[in-house]
Amino acid sequence: MSILFGHPTGNPNSHNAAVAYLEAGLLDCFCVAWMPSVKTINMLKSFRPLRPSAQRLERRQFPSLSRVPKVQGRVREIYRLMMRALALKGYPSDQANRWLMRTMARECHRSTVTAVHAYEDCSLWPFVEAKRLGKACVYDLPTCYYPAWEKIQAELSRKYSDWMPSDRLSAHDARLEQKRKEMELADLTLVASRYVESTVREFYPHKDIARTPYGIDVEYWTPVPTRKQPGPLRFIYAGNVSVRKGVALLIEAWSKAGLRDAELTLVGSWGLADNKLRSLPAGIRWIPPCSSQALRDRYRESHVFVFPSYSDGFGLVLLEAMACGLPAIASEASIGPEIITADCGFTTPTGDLDRLVELLRWFDRNRDEVPIMGQQARMQAARCTWSNYRSLVLGAVSKLV
Repeated sequence: MSILFGHPTGNPNSHNAAVAYLEAGLLDCFCVAWMPSVKTINMLKSFRPLRPSAQRLERRQFPSLSRVPKVQGRVREIYRLMMRALALKGYPSDQANRWLMRTMARECHRSTVTAVHAYEDCSLWPFVEAKRLGKACVYDLPTCYYPAWEKIQAELSRKYSDWMPSDRLSAHDARLEQKRKEMELADLTLVASRYVESTVREFYPHKDIARTPYGIDVEYWTPVPTRKQPGPLRFIYAGNVSVRKGVALLIEAWSKAGLRDAELTLVGSWGLADNKLRSLPAGIRWIPPCSSQALRDRYRESHVFVFPSYSDGFGLVLLEAMACGLPAIASEASIGPEIITADCGFTTPTGDLDRLVELLRWFDRNRDEVPIMGQQARMQAARCTWSNYRSLVLGAVSKLV
């Protein structure tokens, strides 16, 4: 068995899936738009204006894959990133996905390739070609199946119409049709949580699905080495600051909870209406996306992580925060119910405002318990390893042969 593997940008889970195949001697080729070298990153860092972008690009590096056979589209990807950084229009937002599909559709003609592993929105063309050539298709679904999200989105659009950004984009029929075809062509679908599996089962009860939860680098995501300074109780959220991620709900809950001597930090791309940023309630601050090191520092200076998402495939930030010693509040539409135990945090029914208010107040009343719960959170997160993820991926895919 030999795997053609691809991802448009490269992230921790895709890197580790590729490593699983590499370690087993099954990786034929890794297709990725651009995996910048250490030399390139260091060069970019030497120019102060480019330093923040370079720090974010570091997430695309993965030493274990530096020398594996790769097909890259460097020029196109660098141009795309420049256009995005300059907020210039005229370049398709899905260009990296389309490049990857064209590339993998071509590369799957390699005589040595027996299976293609691709991700949602990047699978259709290589899957069609793989089927024509009699090769297996592995579909990696990192978030909930889109038809299920459509129903959630329709309800959120009604409930939070004044929170939505004015320039939000709606999915085209062609995009929805692509997702449907990708799923139907898949011989095996990999999902990271029970929640994602349930959204697929709703439409495909008999689909071959393997649950492969992500892991965490516990050597990198670590608690603060010294005792935290006294002061306000500091809550933190990380991820897209959007309605989908439950941030509008969180802001409402914060106002209703009326906590004293407490702060809430929102870290991530602002995806709500602009006027909501200008009118954040007292005690809330927003910080734009930052490097992994800066995010780790934010976790370390905080006390409790809050993740009230309406729909999330996993929520890797949840593991990161727990590994940094933060007890957590997470919605049921995430990996939360599978990793949060009673001694390290709480899960809440998705969209339940009153329950979220109750939990914010619970931590406010029980500040003395936070350090012990943080230690338990760290221990729980440490059980979620990338080694285990790689084993699950390899075990699931090996059954195709």
